[in-house]
Amino acid sequence: MKTVCIVGSGRMGSAIVALLPDGIKARQYSRLNAGNIDLFVQDLQICDGVIDISHADNMKWALDACIKAKRPYMCGTTGLEKAHFDRLKVAGPSIPVLYAANTSLGIAVLKKAVALVAKAFGQNVDITISETHHRLKKDAPSGTALELGKVIEQTEYPQSMLNFTSLRGGNVPGEHTVHFFQGDETIRLSHECLNRNVFADGAIKAAQWLFKQPPGLYNLDSMLSI
Repeated sequence: MKTVCIVGSGRMGSAIVALLPDGIKARQYSRLNAGNIDLFVQDLQICDGVIDISHADNMKWALDACIKAKRPYMCGTTGLEKAHFDRLKVAGPSIPVLYAANTSLGIAVLKKAVALVAKAFGQNVDITISETHHRLKKDAPSGTALELGKVIEQTEYPQSMLNFTSLRGGNVPGEHTVHFFQGDETIRLSHECLNRNVFADGAIKAAQWLFKQPPGLYNLDSMLSI
């Protein structure tokens, strides 16, 4: 990876730019619209791919441009709806696409552990997913909490039995805990991010991996082979 287009200029975008390895250049956009999409497409000609950590409204612009330019698209944007995920699936056969609601590699490992415990207990357990984030985070439950919920649902645990709790305050980068309440015992699986550089570093590693892959729809599990 020599040059990357980054969509998103907030704290995450700034952290990614700051952590890019020496020799890798960045073209950064805070948002995409009709006024700058032509320049974005032009920049894509000299970029290896896109890291999008902005807002759901930018996805159509960024993804369509990547398909047109035949460039990989890595998305770490949360707050997506079904229509957004459908777009990602449609793009998969044309370009390499990777979606991760949370780009922490530790979260990918947590998801595997959660699936193991949920499968072992079956439906004979009460499960609550709790998450805490900084006061500026808008979506609740977080995208990561919802992803953890999907992992549990894939073990055939009823969605209606899942509970979510969300806290917003201060500058917390992200904390997620899955509580398994079974009779007189409780199992808690947790991940705490102490610095958002964890997410930035994970996004860079995911992009470096994705940009070498053939067209397809990927996630962090694909990269880590777990």
